[in-house]
Amino acid sequence: MANPIQYLPTYRSGFTGPSERIGGSSPYHIDLKVLQTLPLQERIRAMDSLANQYSSIGREIEFSNQAVSGKRWNPNAPLEEKVNLLELAAKAHAPRSGWDSYDFYVPFKGKSRFDPGAVEGASIFIPGVPGGKITRGSGGGYGYFSEAVDPSGRVVFRVGHGDINRPETEAEIAVVQQTQAGQTQDKTAEELLNEAIARALQPAPAELKPSYAGPSEDEFRRRRNQLEGTMLELMIDRASREQEQPATPRLGQNLSGAQAAAMGLRSFGQTPKSTI
Repeated sequence: MANPIQYLPTYRSGFTGPSERIGGSSPYHIDLKVLQTLPLQERIRAMDSLANQYSSIGREIEFSNQAVSGKRWNPNAPLEEKVNLLELAAKAHAPRSGWDSYDFYVPFKGKSRFDPGAVEGASIFIPGVPGGKITRGSGGGYGYFSEAVDPSGRVVFRVGHGDINRPETEAEIAVVQQTQAGQTQDKTAEELLNEAIARALQPAPAELKPSYAGPSEDEFRRRRNQLEGTMLELMIDRASREQEQPATPRLGQNLSGAQAAAMGLRSFGQTPKSTI
């Protein structure tokens, strides 16, 4: 069954490393801490978001403490199964005041955390709180670590035991807001305003005008009717003349001025409208 939960944005927080570079703990493991007062639904949402991110790079979350060793987080598992695994994993970790802690590895899919190369130098991620920020640091026996701060300034998530020799470039980043569709908006209000101004200042596209410069359809029709009327008058005049002079001119014989004019006007009247 597909997961209906809207994922939180996730951010990389360094990489797994050997014990001497992560604060002296078990090599290549990850320690995630979640605020104990955070509602259960939000804790599950955070784990689902992390599992989805790791899955996108071919990895899975595999818990390592007793009672949950070897169990993997499945974001598509039934809710009851997620709740049970989350509670067992928190109890299996040494207590930390105000926090529920989860130790895990992120081996490649189809691999165990014991397989060579399966967990070494793996990316570490932390879920962010929309509208908050991610802060980063190192030391205190926690190696390289990050904290997710909500908009009120409260630390909600912590992830540590990263390799201190492979820190991220930025010490602090803002967490993007989420839209109603679940997508993230990573542009600031100022950037969006500048884009809107740039669009408004763009010149309007040139209006396409017809290239035909001849008479309009109505003008062409008026001229044609005028020519047909003139032709009819000339034909009537010619018939009247022929009754007085019945002789018909032969081919090659010069035509009268009126006859030539009538034939010329008739030819013009039959000329089709220009398309040039």
